[in-house]
This record gives sequence, C-alpha cells and structure tokens, in this order.
Amino acid sequence: MRNTIVLVRADDFHKASVALSDLVRYGGMKILGDPRIISPALSEWIFEEISGEKPRKRFNAHVVAQVDLPPAKVIGRLMDIHPPAHILVIPPDENAWEELMRSWGSFKKLKGFHPPKKTKGEEITEWKKRNKRLGDF
Repeated sequence: MRNTIVLVRADDFHKASVALSDLVRYGGMKILGDPRIISPALSEWIFEEISGEKPRKRFNAHVVAQVDLPPAKVIGRLMDIHPPAHILVIPPDENAWEELMRSWGSFKKLKGFHPPKKTKGEEITEWKKRNKRLGDF
C-alpha cells in the first residue's frame, strides 16, 4: 500500500515532534514507522513540486512521516487542528513521493518522537465512560 507522506517544516525538531504528536492526538492519524529527517534542499524542492511556488520562509527542521489516511482526509484534518509547524501533504501519485520513498532508508530517524498513546477523541470517550459509571454524567 502506498501511504500518504507529510512534510513537517518547523523552527526546531521539538516543534516538529509536537506537530507530529498533534496529528496523532487531535487529527486522529497514525504515524507509520519512524519519522525521518531530510535535508533543507530536498524539503524546498518538495515544497516547490507540490505547491508550485518557492518557499517564502526558511526553517531549521525538516521531517517526513508516513500516515495512515488518504491525502484528502489528512488535508481536512490539518485544517481543523492548526499544528505549530508548516505541514505539507505529499500524495502517493506525486514525483516527490517517489523520490522520498527511493531515499527513505538513507534518512536519519527523528530521535525522541513518541506518538501519544491515545487520541483526544479516545481520551474524551474514556472520560465520559468513567464519569457515567460514577453517576456524574
């Protein structure tokens, strides 16, 4: 299966990790495998390939990750959550996707990223069940 890839461009790797965690917790996505660090030059090339324009701002951290949803759903959920980084969705039918997958094994893994154990929706559902049992709900 060809998974959607997200490119996270942030000021630092901590913000990139927070943005990825937000995709899991608030966007209901699952990060498949380990996020990878890519070069700024590759990141800018991908940005130009996908958006059709040159990046206006330079970032220090460039991370790619595979997610479990189709591109349209990823875009819709991104619009809802507004993560603390610039995120670009790379569909499987793009040349940039092919280039990333060809080089995937050569990228360094993003250290320190651990996806949250539960999404926000799961936390709310669990909270409601717990309070219902206590008679508070």
